[in-house]
Amino acid sequence: MPENAIPNGHAADHHSFCGHAFYKHFKGRYYQVVGDALDTATEGRVVVYRTLYPSGHALFTRPYDEFHGWKENADGQRVRRFTPVGHADLPADARAHVIAALDLTAG
Repeated sequence: MPENAIPNGHAADHHSFCGHAFYKHFKGRYYQVVGDALDTATEGRVVVYRTLYPSGHALFTRPYDEFHGWKENADGQRVRRFTPVGHADLPADARAHVIAALDLTAG
């Protein structure tokens, strides 16, 4: 598991709302993690997440280690790709896009 990763893909209680964790991307946008999944092509663990801003796609995936890993920003500083944030720390526009219970059974 990468340095400073969140065990089992779950954020601390103060970072979640109805079981979903929130993160801020190093470029400034906010995301809601739906959960972890298995990529059947690579058999690797992925994080399933959604944007907290209008987007053309409902869900995204990223390899677990990459999601919880580090990135060099434009200034050359090493930063977390996604930093956990609490629901209360989300800006109002991001909070407006939070889904308390995701219905993934709808076809």
